[in-house]
Amino acid sequence: MDKISIFVETYGCQMNEYDSDRIINSLMADPVNNPEDADIIIVNTCAIREKADHKAVSAVGKYKKLKIKNPDLIIGMAGCVAQLYGKKLIKQIPHLDFVVGPREIPKLRDLIFDIKESPNHRKINTSMDVEEVFKVNPYHKPGKVNGFVSIQQGCNKKCAYCIVPTVRGNEINRPLKEILEESRLLINQGAKELTYIGQTVNSWKYEGQRFYNLLDHLEELEGLERIRFTTSFPRDITSKMIDSMEKNSKVCRQLHLPVQSGSNRILKQMKRTYSIEWYRECILKLKESMPDLSLSTDIIVGFSDESTKDFEETMRLIEDVKFDTIYSFKYSVRPGTPGEKISNHVNDDIALDRLHLLQTRQREISLENNIKQLKKSYKVLVENQSKNNPNELFGRTSQNKAVYIKNISEKYIGKIVEVTKTEAFQNSFIGELT
Repeated sequence: MDKISIFVETYGCQMNEYDSDRIINSLMADPVNNPEDADIIIVNTCAIREKADHKAVSAVGKYKKLKIKNPDLIIGMAGCVAQLYGKKLIKQIPHLDFVVGPREIPKLRDLIFDIKESPNHRKINTSMDVEEVFKVNPYHKPGKVNGFVSIQQGCNKKCAYCIVPTVRGNEINRPLKEILEESRLLINQGAKELTYIGQTVNSWKYEGQRFYNLLDHLEELEGLERIRFTTSFPRDITSKMIDSMEKNSKVCRQLHLPVQSGSNRILKQMKRTYSIEWYRECILKLKESMPDLSLSTDIIVGFSDESTKDFEETMRLIEDVKFDTIYSFKYSVRPGTPGEKISNHVNDDIALDRLHLLQTRQREISLENNIKQLKKSYKVLVENQSKNNPNELFGRTSQNKAVYIKNISEKYIGKIVEVTKTEAFQNSFIGELT
């Protein structure tokens, strides 16, 4: 197959971003920034919420005109929505040439070849029975200072609201050797910071090795300066993991630990396997070991018959913990999940009101937390030039705080520098070299 150009539009989580980079490499394609310049357009989708489904279908729809203009253009949908609704999508969207699930990415090149050989033959590749799930490494833009490495696919948890096991299958843990090989590859291409990703990343295990062992191995990688990982499952936080995080010189002081609700009653209905007391104790241990740890979480409002009291317990939790960031959502029923069988979910208007209250207070907390960091010096990995101001560079602290740095030369891109934070906003800072 001749060299092809590809445009990938990505929705959803970091796992989807990673899969988009794997899609590019699986086709050995040249990525382009304009869909009109592409031989292939692929929309990589997320199904975590109902709105995400609609966005995905809408995104594919806007490329219909390009297909009419260029009949040789190949348009596909990948990701979780493709996995969930494969046949239905092919029926509903006449200009869609193929759908491919997350585990079928290694077979994408053969799929495209078949379509080119038989242009009228539309393809549905959504099998979960794929042996070499991690076969294709991600595309990495030369000089990019950060990247992702997948250490796990799928999930064995059975959370009532979650569609991940349905669309990504049971948990498969990647061999340690492959994780280290891909890490070295990205480091050699310029990555200084790598984020290790999985649905419940800290449950990773392989041939007697556990997640805390993996962190120790990663610390030894020459050229790797920062280690991040997401998403962690609360029940899989262990004392050995906390000790490893504390002692590891490269692990960033940032942890995303989804709680979903502050109410034990709702957590039980969600099948989250921990109590809110257990979660609080876990946070306490983490903070005792790493006082400068930045915490983020996920919260769902309106699940099942969540009462005013249940919601108040969630609000009490965010007041006590003072998370730096919360990703919050109104519950929406997802097909194929245990929550689909629950008929008495909170009224939409009430759920939206609760979501608004939660988000308003969290914005205040985020700003309050950031103001406390003013006039203090932090190490920042400089990533690139600011998109909005050519006189500023953009970087992140170990705590994953975004910092726009004034009066700094581009020669610092890819380097870790000391920056004093001079202005604080809800989601970012302005700073200067210390």
